[in-house]
Amino acid sequence: MKKIIYSLLFISVSIVTSAQDFHYSQFYASPLTQNPGNTGVFNGDIRAYTLYRMQWFTVATPYKTFSIAVDAPVFKKKMKRDDFFALGINFNNDNGGNARLKQNSYNILMSFTKFIGGRHKHQITLGYEIGYFMRSATYGALKWDNQWDGTNYNPAYGSGEPGGGATGLIDMSTGIVWNFTTTHLFRSALGFSFHHFTAPNNSIRGGVDKLIPKLGVQWNIAYKLSETSNTTLMPSLMAYQQGTSLLINGGLNVKYVLEERSRYTDNQTDKAFYIGVFYRFRDAAYATVRYDYKDFSGGVAYDINISGLTPASKTVGGFELFMQYRGILGGAQNAKRSSVRFM
Repeated sequence: MKKIIYSLLFISVSIVTSAQDFHYSQFYASPLTQNPGNTGVFNGDIRAYTLYRMQWFTVATPYKTFSIAVDAPVFKKKMKRDDFFALGINFNNDNGGNARLKQNSYNILMSFTKFIGGRHKHQITLGYEIGYFMRSATYGALKWDNQWDGTNYNPAYGSGEPGGGATGLIDMSTGIVWNFTTTHLFRSALGFSFHHFTAPNNSIRGGVDKLIPKLGVQWNIAYKLSETSNTTLMPSLMAYQQGTSLLINGGLNVKYVLEERSRYTDNQTDKAFYIGVFYRFRDAAYATVRYDYKDFSGGVAYDINISGLTPASKTVGGFELFMQYRGILGGAQNAKRSSVRFM
């Protein structure tokens, strides 16, 4: 009976998940999937990152999500003041458990950042994303109630259910991000995003099944405790509304600088350690750890499931891995690193 319940439970989860976007626990480490307005908005000349997530692996076929992205400012030298354009590319792959629901997206992003200035520094970035979205499902691995003979599961019994399908579509999203700095002790990035605003049809079996538009807000803050402190508090919050689904995720990372890069020499290099605690509303609580070394960063997150799936998951949620390279090119690299504009 438990096997029947768990199978039906994960069939339901697969169907519900098909109407929602994937998400990461380390959402602040995936800026291009958060908001197209984050394209090119970082301290450096090029940024490349990847995330991998696996969840619910203790119950059934695990859900796996993978992303890789590269972005960079362009035409900086030709622009007046501190305005600039930026371009990026982003690939996402999501595999959804027993229903073998697969989603691939190939995206191109572009943005424009306007330096507002003033007594404090304000910068507004408008971003746009266009991509090709592919979705497919294979139901052969699912177990249905009419395949049980009363005591055992018998695959020889036909399910009577459709065999799956596939589709491809053009998808578009947009967003705006406001970066605000009071002093070098406080920085803030507040963003608003509108994903899938064309609501394309993504039915895999014909008919009409619109990709539900998604509205989002994201807020990341960095506050250094004092001029001489090595500790920075970094709260992050995101909220998305997609149809009837509401995703709220927030928490705090604490960054401790182990060693700062020498401004004019290479005698020292950047080293920093982060530890964080986060909560995803009605779903999971999780811890994060991250380490920065020179231009490279790596982090992990582990979820403890506290949702309605707890009887099946035994509180085991998911494991997530993050890696990033953020480089500064050309001459006077140390001087460029000391001129910090963004978080």
